[in-house]
Amino acid sequence: MTSHPLVIVEGLSKVFSPGTKASLRAVDNVSFDMVRGETLALVGESGCGKSTTGRLLMRLIEPSEGRVQFDGVDFMSLSSKELKRERRRLQLVFQDPYSAFNPRMTAESIIAEPMLLAGASASDRRQRVGELLPLVGLAPHHASRYPHQFSGGQRQRIGIARALALRPEFIVCDEPVSALDVSVQAQVINLLVDLQQKFGLTYLFISHDLRVVRHIADRVAVMYLGRIVELADKKTLFADPQHPYTRLLLSAVPQIRPTVQAGLLRTASGEVGTAVTESGCRFAGRCSHVIDVCRSAQPQLRPIAGGHQVACHLAGNVEPSK
Repeated sequence: MTSHPLVIVEGLSKVFSPGTKASLRAVDNVSFDMVRGETLALVGESGCGKSTTGRLLMRLIEPSEGRVQFDGVDFMSLSSKELKRERRRLQLVFQDPYSAFNPRMTAESIIAEPMLLAGASASDRRQRVGELLPLVGLAPHHASRYPHQFSGGQRQRIGIARALALRPEFIVCDEPVSALDVSVQAQVINLLVDLQQKFGLTYLFISHDLRVVRHIADRVAVMYLGRIVELADKKTLFADPQHPYTRLLLSAVPQIRPTVQAGLLRTASGEVGTAVTESGCRFAGRCSHVIDVCRSAQPQLRPIAGGHQVACHLAGNVEPSK
């Protein structure tokens, strides 16, 4: 990995107004950067804005505010024609490939479709599909089969092959293993790691499962109701979580030694907040460490040590609940 950022995200926000006076800030002032060849995991409960962030980054959804820079190019200022050209360098792996595939298309056609849209010849498409199938662990005869003839793990391999078709540099992996059995999850994670090493890929890995994240991420960004509440390298985040919400997530990860992370459970109680909240910490209603300032001022993401950043008024001073 190099130290020069490949991706820079600054103040990214998406506001939905569902016809009421209150506006839903699905993604709220999110900022991070990524260097080439790394995996940044974006984790949090369902509905926290993880997938929306990934789609905003690729401009599949237009942001309300903020800036995304990819390899020095301001993505938000690109015309439709320019965006189509630049988007070849960014691809997406979906959570459920079966719903993303046309059931009437063969695996070969599905994998080759991005190349068809990019204007590649039929011979180039066939050659590329022939290269990709063994790379993702599929056999040549799989090319003529249809989606319903594959297992879930095989369909995800087809989705990964499709994402690789245009030789991208950056891939958003949106819950790519959450629908798979545990044993198959490990196989797909190992495949993603192997492909990253082979091609120097950069991943934004979206997941709700810290157990999975532990095996693939270099850094972890924890998201709660549209905001990043903690960002650190993987080792630091698992060894020294500072935000009460991160501790809640870690308490749900099965432990080989139960004494590890002892006392982290019960760091949260009460009602889940809302992304409509304009003031105060959105986690305040669930936090056992809440003080007055938590209800009146929204904490900002700030460094506490090295690259460890936390959005908590008590960051560095919160002890696990007993």
